[in-house]
Amino acid sequence: MIKVGFIGTGGISAAHLKYLQTRKDVKIAALCDLNREQALKRQKEFGGDVFTDFDEMLEQVKPGAVWICTPPSVRRAPLLACADKGIPVFCEKPVERNEARGRQIAVELIKRKAKVQIGYVFRSVPVVQALRKVIRDDRIHLINSFYACDVSLNMALPKWFYDKAKSGGSLIDQATHNLDLLRCLFGEVKEVRGTANNPVNRKKDGYTIDETLGLLLTFRSGIVAVHTHSWVADRWRNEITLSGEKNLYRLNLNTGCLSSDQPVAAECNLYGGKKKKTASAKMPLQFQQESRSIYEYQNEVFLKQVKSGDWSNNPSDYSDALKTLHLTMVCDRALAGGVLKV
Repeated sequence: MIKVGFIGTGGISAAHLKYLQTRKDVKIAALCDLNREQALKRQKEFGGDVFTDFDEMLEQVKPGAVWICTPPSVRRAPLLACADKGIPVFCEKPVERNEARGRQIAVELIKRKAKVQIGYVFRSVPVVQALRKVIRDDRIHLINSFYACDVSLNMALPKWFYDKAKSGGSLIDQATHNLDLLRCLFGEVKEVRGTANNPVNRKKDGYTIDETLGLLLTFRSGIVAVHTHSWVADRWRNEITLSGEKNLYRLNLNTGCLSSDQPVAAECNLYGGKKKKTASAKMPLQFQQESRSIYEYQNEVFLKQVKSGDWSNNPSDYSDALKTLHLTMVCDRALAGGVLKV
């Protein structure tokens, strides 16, 4: 039985807690938040002792693993506290809000041989593993990435999300997932152009995010990618289209669906769930991921690493996630105009 603790019990914590509650080999032992009322709210649903001081939580509960779900600017102290005690950590992305602080943390974590998995969720989902397989026989040259939601229309997120200095807004909080996925699949970016606009609500004190933005990225390999993002769209969606020499691939990260215009390589075995699916050489690909929360997949990987002690296949360690932060921050600066080297 793995006793687990949470540092930060805000919105994203529930996605992890709901899954952990279903595991017979996990006990939700402790919840820590500066906002005690927020922690008590989570306690009613998921159990665990409530703390407002994470050092006290670590000392009293001695968890076997910790989830850090704090705002990105509140990461160093809990990460290092866990590392000093040898406690494996699942830490939400991005790794930091400030790149310089992130580099310092990376050095300190390496010195402590810390075991940390960063929550770049798309690295662990089956539909992305399926995409990896089908593009092995092709050369991708052009990518269109589109992420949209309506959070600036309904204003349903906590107030700090709309302060770009705190949350990073749509780019640093959300688009970082897509940038990370493209890095993971196609390597590093060498050059970025960008633009942004606020078509619905003008910027003011407390509301400093960009409502719409567009990025043009040139990879070192020569791939050209466009990412567009909106917080004033009709609904939540995240779709990537990849154009290769042999095929066009459509990846819907919301629904876990992958399709192609033309047949893929013969007998390309794909796994969407418990049943094996084989892509026919005569028919275009239609791959559907299991109907599960995407957060379950990364938590499965993390728990497997905790139980086995084998971290050789960590999907996203702190140092690599720091590279995604660097790319994300360069993209953010590019929104002011011009061409920036990465």
